[in-house]
Amino acid sequence: MKKIVAVSILALFAMACNNPAQKADSASKHQHDTTVMNARPADSTPVYTAEMLDSKKDLVCGMPISAGVSDTAHYKGKAYGFCAKECKDEFLKAPEQYLTAK
Repeated sequence: MKKIVAVSILALFAMACNNPAQKADSASKHQHDTTVMNARPADSTPVYTAEMLDSKKDLVCGMPISAGVSDTAHYKGKAYGFCAKECKDEFLKAPEQYLTAK
């Protein structure tokens, strides 16, 4: 009798572990989690394109933004692109000077 009870419990346990609906649910959950994790770059740095910026050229050195944006600065609700961190730093020292020369 003890053998029958033990075998029955093991059979129920094995069936519960091999439930295909549970595996599918678990697999889809894992896939969803992976998708969410891969949705952003690892460093979470926003990527700006030339179309997203309020300037068409680097306001400090004059280089066209279409050649590439290395850094950005936000000033009075607008985003400006720069070819290098040095140009951004120079802009931030006196932004009005560069905006009036625009």
